[in-house]
Amino acid sequence: MRILFLIVFVDLVGFGILVPLLPFYVDRVGAGPEIITITLGLYSLFQFIAAPIWGRLSDRYGRKPILAWSLSGFAISYLILGFADSLWMVVASRVFGGLMAGNISAAFAYVTDITTPETRAKGMGMVGAAFGLGFIFGPVIGGVLAGSDIETANFLLPALVATGMTTVALLGVIFVLPESLSQELRDQIRNRPKTSLKMRIEAAFKRQALTLIVLIGFGVTMAWALLETTLALWANSVLSLGPRDIGLLLTYVGVIGVIIQGGMIGPLTRRFGERSLVAAATCFLFCGYGFLAASQGWTLLVTAMTFLAVGNALANPSLSSLVSKEADETERGAVLGVFQGAGSLARVAGPMYAGLVFVQFGPAVPFMIAAACMVPTLVMVFLLPPKRSEAG
Repeated sequence: MRILFLIVFVDLVGFGILVPLLPFYVDRVGAGPEIITITLGLYSLFQFIAAPIWGRLSDRYGRKPILAWSLSGFAISYLILGFADSLWMVVASRVFGGLMAGNISAAFAYVTDITTPETRAKGMGMVGAAFGLGFIFGPVIGGVLAGSDIETANFLLPALVATGMTTVALLGVIFVLPESLSQELRDQIRNRPKTSLKMRIEAAFKRQALTLIVLIGFGVTMAWALLETTLALWANSVLSLGPRDIGLLLTYVGVIGVIIQGGMIGPLTRRFGERSLVAAATCFLFCGYGFLAASQGWTLLVTAMTFLAVGNALANPSLSSLVSKEADETERGAVLGVFQGAGSLARVAGPMYAGLVFVQFGPAVPFMIAAACMVPTLVMVFLLPPKRSEAG
């Protein structure tokens, strides 16, 4: 678990370096907010296509090779982005990166292999904490490397550093990380009657609990995607913040995520259960998006980001744990791939209209829509059958 934690951390530092800079990469090649958000959503569109396939492959061939291939693809996509001098190169980077994004579902599947149902939420929280630490160090490194002035920002250096960090994570997977899925179980999966990916997905969605969990994850993720794709544009438009300030703000979100997912999620899950934590997370997110929409200065902005950070940190490991409990040990990679794929689709749906709404109706309106998304999401949380989802 410690080795996986370190690998995910290094990987997410590389990913996080570019998070506060991505909108500005697209802006530099001459695109407006409408094109910026659509371009950012392309990554998730192709991740949606690829994630279930990667998940199924990880069930058949093990988690380690999938992690290695996806990290290799990420490193290449970062290089393309670093040298991008036209919109098509930025698009190519996002598309290729999305197709190679099998590391998230493989990492979570790895956790399910080495944990019990009772300790699974804690294990998911540890991986989530590695994500959070990556977003503590990554955005601030990216912001510092790029500089505070958008006009003179250095975008090549952050991309090269991100490539280097991802390469380090790749080497860790190849030479240090043991395979978590036993050869016996992989043989059992490969020898069972073959069914198409479509049939597996249809079978998964026949389970009421799993369908609701996926829909809840979709709502939470789509709202978060609205935040991710417009926060930098909003912060620059409303508060005149540059890459460095936005990076520091995202670092603050990462600190809260690490505190909750690294140390608190296990005890909270044992006391309240995943279902209750997801309900609380939805309420935190609703308040956070509302506060952000009303922000005109640092005080309310920090308050909003605090609520959002707590909500996101509670939601992600709890939902992943609930999903894993709806799958048996021979299909966890595939089911988690379906869940991650639905999340990727949500990250497409949000950016598709976020930029247009930003331009036509005002910078705060995407956050209002995100808050509204939490209402039906909370209703679905209460419709979850708690005993089936939270029984070990």
